[in-house]
Amino acid sequence: KTANEIANAKRPAYTVGDADVLKNFKSVAMRLGLSPLQVWGVYFLKHIDAITSLAKDPTIPQAEEITGRFADAINYLQLGYALYRENNG
Repeated sequence: KTANEIANAKRPAYTVGDADVLKNFKSVAMRLGLSPLQVWGVYFLKHIDAITSLAKDPTIPQAEEITGRFADAINYLQLGYALYRENNG
């Protein structure tokens, strides 16, 4: 439920109103000369780094609620899979 709420809240800004939920990865990739999956990897690892830092030391201050990081990791896994499927059938 939390993952869906976060995705629905963030999607309009990330897609600039476009129906393609992968638009953000594609537009950043084009500007930087990377693949959309590489851009996805950077965004995804940001959340994984926050989660693993919590696992290592729960006293490290977090910039965002950790529940949001877990929920966003779920969302990013779905988006990464969608990028993979789009490129590999």
